[in-house]
Amino acid sequence: MLMVSKVTPRQVVARMVGGSSVSFVDARSDQHWSASEQMIAGAVRARLPSLVQDATQVSRSRLVVVYGQDGQDLDVPRIAEGLRGIGFPEVRILSGGFTAWSELQFAVQSARETAH
Repeated sequence: MLMVSKVTPRQVVARMVGGSSVSFVDARSDQHWSASEQMIAGAVRARLPSLVQDATQVSRSRLVVVYGQDGQDLDVPRIAEGLRGIGFPEVRILSGGFTAWSELQFAVQSARETAH
């Protein structure tokens, strides 16, 4: 089993400020997704059953950061490992998930605008 390392929201933003492109993958449970009005700006929603399909919307040439609601979402490591397994070279899990990101007031967008 591949262990995917974690990255803090501040580390991600530091990379973005430094000019790196980052792709975000929203791996929150359906329950958390439905309850939330927001997602990290530019994130792609991914679920385990449709991961290969969902991953087609994610760039392989940049850091991919997978997040859940907080540090407790069980699907987050599975989705991160799944992305590694289908050939994404650099995948990290966001420490503290969406909760930590939004507490720092980093960029978010409406989750409803992009819902399919």
